[in-house]
Amino acid sequence: MTEIDADLWRERMALLDSPLVTAAVVVQCGLGWLAPDNFGLRNEIDRRLASVQWRRGASLTVTRVVLHNLPASPTGSVRSRGTDEAFEEWNFRLSCTTALMHTGVNQASQVHRLIIRGDEGGAPLPDMVELLEDGQWTDNRALLALRTVAAVGRTTPMTGYDVDLNGPFGDTDPSVYL
Repeated sequence: MTEIDADLWRERMALLDSPLVTAAVVVQCGLGWLAPDNFGLRNEIDRRLASVQWRRGASLTVTRVVLHNLPASPTGSVRSRGTDEAFEEWNFRLSCTTALMHTGVNQASQVHRLIIRGDEGGAPLPDMVELLEDGQWTDNRALLALRTVAAVGRTTPMTGYDVDLNGPFGDTDPSVYL
């Protein structure tokens, strides 16, 4: 498991306010994001992305990639229950945020769930936060992520359909009452 450079992530997240940044590719598919030590950083990034998308609207397109499913253990060992719980909680929270964000804020920004095939021991994409600033990507790895998202069968969009909106947020999608 590679270590997450919290300083780099915070630095890049801060740059999202710049009007010169028109797009971002955020990949968080490493299992390190599910570790208890990274819970605070993961939540900080979630809040930052939601906040900047609300403020910037259509002037910033964010393509975010997270895991659709956890990879099978290459040794056949059982994953920790905490990892599974963190994965479920994070996906549920992102699904809720996605449902609320797509009520007119920025339809171009999307969260994609990367499908890990049974023969893959992990995500084929490295974790990254890359920005398109003044027409140039901070790193061309962003293009690999964008190609992966566009490839048929590699990802599925995160939607609010996994969330029961019947209740105080039901008006964000009136179809739940049909």
